[in-house]
Amino acid sequence: MLVGVGLGCLLQIARSHAPEVELEPGGLLVWVLASALGLSLVLSLVSVPLQCFQLGRVYGLGLLLFYLSFLVVALLTEFGVIHLSST
Repeated sequence: MLVGVGLGCLLQIARSHAPEVELEPGGLLVWVLASALGLSLVLSLVSVPLQCFQLGRVYGLGLLLFYLSFLVVALLTEFGVIHLSST
């Protein structure tokens, strides 16, 4: 996730020739990115010691499934399929 966000920010900087990246601080995508990163780190912080630092295929598959679900949600959010309803 950090590589994907980093590459996206690097491309935005290269296109705009500006030294900073503009993210909508209240935007849904920022919340999706931050919550996915935080959830991934917390799950790893809990599950790795519970497995006595002996990680197997199940852990790897879990990370891949988490990343794929994050990627789908982030793309759907970016393209406007998932959005906050303003009622």
